[in-house]
Amino acid sequence: MSSSSRGSSLSVQLPGMLDKMRSTDSDLRWVESTYPRALSSGQREKRLLRGSHLLPRELCRACWLMALIDLNKDLARINAPAPSTSAPVSARRAHETPSYADEHTEREITTMVLRLLDDPIAEVKNMTVTCLGAMVKKARPPHLMAIVNDLLAGVATTDKENEENEGRRDISCLALKAVVLEMPTEGQHTTITVDTIINKVYPLLTKASPPKTPDPQLASELLQILTDIYIRFAHIVTSSPSLQQTSLEGLLAILTSSRPSIRKRAIPALSALVSNNPHLFDTTLKGQVLKGLAQRGEAGKTWASVVASLARGQSASKVGALISEGHVVEAVLAQTEDLEDCEAVEGALVAIEVLVLRCPTEITPYVAPLTQKALQLVKYDPNYAELSDDDVDMDEDDEFDDDFEEDAYADDEDVSWKVRRSAAKLLHALIGTRNELLFDFYKGAAPTLIARFSEREESVRLEVLSAFEALLRQTSAARAAELASGGRNKRKRSEEMDDDSATEESATSYLRAALPQVLRATLKQLEAKSMPTRQECFVILRHVADVLNGGIDSEAKAICGAAAAALRSSDGAATSSLTIAALSFLAVFFKNHSPRHYVSYVDDIVPPIILCMKDKLQRVNFEAFAAASALAQSVRAPGSASPMPASFSQPVQRFFTATTEVLADTSVDGEVRERALDTLGTILVHEGDALASSYSTCLPLIQSRLASETTASTAVIVIGKIAESPSCKGPQFEKWLLQVLPEVVVALRRSRRTTSKNAEFACLQSLLNRVGSAMPLKTAQGIVSELKPFIDTPTALQVVALILAQQPGCRDVVDSQLLPQIMEIVRTPSVNPHLVDALVAFFGAYVDGDVDCATRLVPALIENLGKAGSLPDATAGGTSTYTSTARCIGAVVGHSQRNAAGVLAVFQKTIKSPKATESDVYLALLCIGEIGRISDLSASSDIFERILTFFKNDSEEVRSAAAFAAGNIAVGAPKVFLPFIIKRIESSTSGSERVLLLHALKEVILHSPAAQLETLADSLWAPLFADDGAQQANGKSANGQAEIATGDDGVRNVKAACIGKLTTTAPAKFLPQLQNLLRSTAANRALVAAAVRYTFIDTSSAYDELIAPIIVEFLSLMHDENLIVRRLSLASLNAAIQNKPHLIIDRLAALQPLLYQETIVRPELKREVMMGPFKMIEDDGLENRKTAYETMYTLLATCFNRIDLPTFTDRVMAALQDVNEIKVLGLMLLLRLGQLAPTTVVPRLDDAAEPLRIIMKDVEVKDDTVKQDLERKGVGDAAFGAPDGGATLQDVDAAAGSGFPPVRGGLLASQQWKDYRDYQA
Repeated sequence: MSSSSRGSSLSVQLPGMLDKMRSTDSDLRWVESTYPRALSSGQREKRLLRGSHLLPRELCRACWLMALIDLNKDLARINAPAPSTSAPVSARRAHETPSYADEHTEREITTMVLRLLDDPIAEVKNMTVTCLGAMVKKARPPHLMAIVNDLLAGVATTDKENEENEGRRDISCLALKAVVLEMPTEGQHTTITVDTIINKVYPLLTKASPPKTPDPQLASELLQILTDIYIRFAHIVTSSPSLQQTSLEGLLAILTSSRPSIRKRAIPALSALVSNNPHLFDTTLKGQVLKGLAQRGEAGKTWASVVASLARGQSASKVGALISEGHVVEAVLAQTEDLEDCEAVEGALVAIEVLVLRCPTEITPYVAPLTQKALQLVKYDPNYAELSDDDVDMDEDDEFDDDFEEDAYADDEDVSWKVRRSAAKLLHALIGTRNELLFDFYKGAAPTLIARFSEREESVRLEVLSAFEALLRQTSAARAAELASGGRNKRKRSEEMDDDSATEESATSYLRAALPQVLRATLKQLEAKSMPTRQECFVILRHVADVLNGGIDSEAKAICGAAAAALRSSDGAATSSLTIAALSFLAVFFKNHSPRHYVSYVDDIVPPIILCMKDKLQRVNFEAFAAASALAQSVRAPGSASPMPASFSQPVQRFFTATTEVLADTSVDGEVRERALDTLGTILVHEGDALASSYSTCLPLIQSRLASETTASTAVIVIGKIAESPSCKGPQFEKWLLQVLPEVVVALRRSRRTTSKNAEFACLQSLLNRVGSAMPLKTAQGIVSELKPFIDTPTALQVVALILAQQPGCRDVVDSQLLPQIMEIVRTPSVNPHLVDALVAFFGAYVDGDVDCATRLVPALIENLGKAGSLPDATAGGTSTYTSTARCIGAVVGHSQRNAAGVLAVFQKTIKSPKATESDVYLALLCIGEIGRISDLSASSDIFERILTFFKNDSEEVRSAAAFAAGNIAVGAPKVFLPFIIKRIESSTSGSERVLLLHALKEVILHSPAAQLETLADSLWAPLFADDGAQQANGKSANGQAEIATGDDGVRNVKAACIGKLTTTAPAKFLPQLQNLLRSTAANRALVAAAVRYTFIDTSSAYDELIAPIIVEFLSLMHDENLIVRRLSLASLNAAIQNKPHLIIDRLAALQPLLYQETIVRPELKREVMMGPFKMIEDDGLENRKTAYETMYTLLATCFNRIDLPTFTDRVMAALQDVNEIKVLGLMLLLRLGQLAPTTVVPRLDDAAEPLRIIMKDVEVKDDTVKQDLERKGVGDAAFGAPDGGATLQDVDAAAGSGFPPVRGGLLASQQWKDYRDYQA
């Protein structure tokens, strides 16, 4: 039904509705028969007492209520959400109606509904408010204004009038709020309405005479209405200077109110107003803020809250600029001096916390004093005498503290806990956002936090524990970065030093030093009654054990006892969080500690873990199985020859029995059984030989899981793992492997994963390697037949090669069923290098079974390409089929050396024949190169001369193949052919010939063995710096000028690859020469920048000592005047961060500013070009920005603990407002950064709200949308993923400002999201 027809229906129903609203009929039977729900039980009792009649007034109200309910239902149908964009146009047009009823109907309904606001019955009033909210969505302007004016008149009633009218003022205020939230945001009538509300509300809030001071609750509601207006109708307020002035003057006046509750509600309104009208801050509010912060008492507290509210919203940059000018932080910090006023101190600390999170760059100079103040106040407890460390012996039991815990000391008048809690939150913010100060936090903050674990107020204690957890998370990120870098101070450690030992200056070393205090304080809290405290303590212990790879074995008895007690106390959902935390800790504890440390307590731990395996809550089951798996892995390393310790025999057997019981129980949830299956596999992998007597029970269970679609993939993985395990052995097991092998192949065929079946193929390879030559021929032939549908994948080809090696008898089946299809694969254009490598491996295994088949196979491969006079162009797949064929022929010759001469003669004949076609010559040159690389062709000197003649061929592809052949022949016989290449490079006057010779030289350098290359390095170096004479680029753009100065990209890349390889071969000789070129021409600087990248790609550490002192000098080319040199240097930095982060991490302070500078959009690099009749904007700086952002993403993976997070985050937010290519990178960075540093990202999500909204406008699924449309825009998946970040949605809503949660909520609830997910599915 269309909206217009629904409106007509409402007009038809109007007389009945109005009759109900006006009814005074006292006949209860009519009401009961028509609206049986209109009477409450009390009214029915009255009916029994008074016969068949109710009081007329009660009966009327029942009628009114039901009429309002019917009206609301009709309005809900009329105001139903618009059809999605994928709906037909006619349906969308039918929905677009201006009002919900005709003029007469709307006027009558408006009059009657407004009249019902005066009804004394709460149900009638509440339903009236609901109806008004629905009515204004499509109300005509006169009626909308009538509603607003009536409500404003009700709000303006005096206290006496409000009492006489039974709360008319209160209900009018609620109705006005509903109207503001629901009325349209566009249109002239909306502008007038907003203007009316603002101009009439402020006088109600700012009346001077005390008798007319508004009620605090009413004032709070009105201020909330104003806040909603400033958010929903920001465009109207922004376009009206008078409204801005009225609002600002009114709010500033309200901030001087004597009522704290009114001032508190005015602050969000002021923040919303200024966020959308930032000029108000500069013109008026800035001076007011400075003046207000200079005051003390209530005024200072109010203005500190104003600063915090502004910083939370869109005015963070304004507040940051004010901080940079000075005095703001000092003024807020001064309010923490008067400890008698705990409320003021708490407000100041909250404001500082917001500034730390939202203005991280500007707050940097104040971090040290803020940390000291927070550490001082987190200990502030005037009612509890704190002893110094010298007075307390933490090694002894403190009876006083034990009694204190039992007595649960409390003082209702003591609010000092608010100060301590706010200080702990501030410490959490500082630790979470200042990863570069991690060492300082361990020195200064860690001892205080550990001492405050015993805080008497639970809310404060949880914040303290949370702050210390943030410190551990930062430590974990720093350690992960150090591991990714391969050991930052690796060269400083001797080879005899234990690999697990921390360096002298590292976060883990500081944690180890504080470990005794951490353990004592944590264990004490594990004895507390508070479940949240115990849960947080297990989280801390888990982080400690994970970061230190163990280290808490000294307290294993107490820790295991506490964990067992926590698991035994599990009684359902009430304690599930504690149980999960304890199990999660145990998994990490078992993983990182030797069994000898907890062997004495395992009997106490295992029974409760088994009970948790069968718990009703799925998450508890998952964690219990994870803990059992970790214990099984810890007890015995895979493949260990030593027997399992006797003390663990019974616990492992109990885990095994419980796991098989869960797996066999069909009533258990499928996902739980899947976890049980994985745990069973882990137990068998590590302790399989000790469970050999139970093979008849467990192996059929695993095999049966292959038949279930939900567990087949897990069963395949488990079978593969146990097939690789030497612990599982014996005739019964070997027999079972042969039985399950065909079923794995069937599972491979049934698998729903169409794009990847890597797990199934990995399992097949493990089974084949384990079975070996014992595999029956019939089974091998069956597997080969089953693999036919998948033979175009690299893994299937590898499996076939393995079968050929183990069971040569299946060669006939391969010939008849697979070889024709494999030949077709060779003939099909492909750029997948893994597929080509798999083809090479297959043909190698195929030839090993019959060496002389090479004489038949090579002609077959040549013939497979077909007859073509010319090479195919890019639209037909290019020359990839010829390259693949040449690789396969090279593999065939490599495995059949005795036939190499005959095969080579075929291709020699081709290149000498004047009748050979372009395609024949191209293939022959490639094959000669492949053969020459593995064979010495010095005896055929004429072949080299013949190859060089093709340097002048008309075909570019033939010239490239000739260079390839010449270079690879020189690899096989360097003493004969390499001098000739070098001499030709030096003497050649042709630029094109020199480029081809450089390509040949590149083949020599990249494919020669290291020892051979070292002897040739000197002779190869000089030709690489000869003038190539390449064509210079032309153009008037900045990029074109840069290309003119730096030369051809292709030639430079060839030279750079060679120079980089030679430099790593003899770094002491060539690094100084490259260093000297840094002050040479732009072309040489570009060459050095590109060569350094290839140097960093080499992961060898042999030259690290030599390049480390000069690495900054090389990478400082990021500041070069030439655009291309900067881009090449950025790529070099990216390679260094990825492959040699230990050389970079200590120098990031100097390199990061240069990196971030290249992410800035430069208008001078943009130019207008004509594309036919259209004008396009070309951005020459785009490639530099893309490279810079890619480098930033790499930086997160290896050097996170040294990143300047505030500046880094600023540049990520800037990326969201760039072009689409940069937006994708920005969204990826935001998602990854949110996972690593949620404390930094979540408060900044408001900055991402508007860019995300804009991005999602481009991701729209229409009737004619195809997948390529979304891929071309490139931002869909990244944008939908960005809101999920590293924090939970609850964390985001709690910590983010007012901008992001509505965007995220609206996006996830939108039809657009559903259409997108349905389309992707």
